[in-house]
Amino acid sequence: MGGLMRSFKYAAFRAGREIGVCLLMAVGFVFYFAFLDGSPFTVQNLLPRFPFMLLFIGNLMFMLYGMLDVATYSQLTLTYGSTRKNVAISTVFMHVIQIAALVLLIALSGAFIPQEWLPVPCSTLCLLAAGFFLFCSGFALIMGILIHRFGKVAYILVTIFAALGGGLIGGLVGFHGGSTIVLDTLLRVLNLNLMFAIGLIWYAVMAVIHWLAIRKIEVRV
Repeated sequence: MGGLMRSFKYAAFRAGREIGVCLLMAVGFVFYFAFLDGSPFTVQNLLPRFPFMLLFIGNLMFMLYGMLDVATYSQLTLTYGSTRKNVAISTVFMHVIQIAALVLLIALSGAFIPQEWLPVPCSTLCLLAAGFFLFCSGFALIMGILIHRFGKVAYILVTIFAALGGGLIGGLVGFHGGSTIVLDTLLRVLNLNLMFAIGLIWYAVMAVIHWLAIRKIEVRV
């Protein structure tokens, strides 16, 4: 139990650090994109951008930062005396904290913004965010396994593709203050409840694969 609690404490620390980074980046990019499109720095112009920027920054960070979990978090917790089972459980615990905290931040930010300022209801945005975050976290698990096996080459290639995709979508949404073009397209194509269910199943499958992979990891001290 001691090893599991140490894993939980370290996982909570890492989750809090990532949420803090996402929050700071979202605030910075809200002002950055408002500056780029020449919009005035008014409350009505800046506030509606924030929940959408949290959505896309969160997706990008969950993919890029999460990929390092196998190579860094797993190794560190194993050297602290945790078992591989504890590492697998605490990794899921860490992702649950990250996803729940960021969805809560989106919900809280939406609660303080007049609904007529938002192109979609806050509840819709939260469900969309939860589905995307689950998918990105599951993707990060499987990519982390590849990075552990193939090293920096895999990380660099995946990072480039993830940054290009996330930067393009995030840039469009941030630049247009929650672009209705991007969101309307997503909401027309996607069934949000189905997408959330698929994201949950995807993450569960990736978590099992992650557990099977870390059982073979050698502890490096």
